[in-house]
Amino acid sequence: MEFEIRTKNAEFWFSQASQMYEASKILYAELSDRKQTKNSSDNDRKVGAHKGSLFFLGISIENAIKVFFAYKDKIQVEDGKLKVKNSFPLNKASPHDLLALAIAIELELLDEEKELLSRLSVFTIWAGKYGTPLSESDLNKAQGLLIQSEIDYQVAALFIDKLKNKSGFNHNTGWPQLNL
Repeated sequence: MEFEIRTKNAEFWFSQASQMYEASKILYAELSDRKQTKNSSDNDRKVGAHKGSLFFLGISIENAIKVFFAYKDKIQVEDGKLKVKNSFPLNKASPHDLLALAIAIELELLDEEKELLSRLSVFTIWAGKYGTPLSESDLNKAQGLLIQSEIDYQVAALFIDKLKNKSGFNHNTGWPQLNL
């Protein structure tokens, strides 16, 4: 039962989102360090911090979006397993496609949010984990998206707050009680 409680709990999903957001900021601080790279290890650290910060920022937003699915009691557990395709119905999109997830919850998106979600999806789907995607077409689609902007964290923070409010959080009473 603990698995089902955690899986269907909006506050639990949001806690994970918050943790990944904070981890992302730490990696971004390493990336932002203006020290010149002196060797391949320094370069690997900078590139890893870049990829890692965007991956964790994307995972943070993914979890924050999935808070809404938990809040609306859309998450399905069967035989001790999360039913991903039933819980997050996205037609043929990846359950890590942030723009598709945001569209699925009918969230009104600003242009800068759409742009951020598109870029971060590349990292949540493959670039944060692997050197290349599973297909050449995915690599071609990623052209121009493997970048980081100085305003990413500002846009992400406002977006996450918007999700939090849409997902039942009340600044006076906190998260709604879980009904199981």
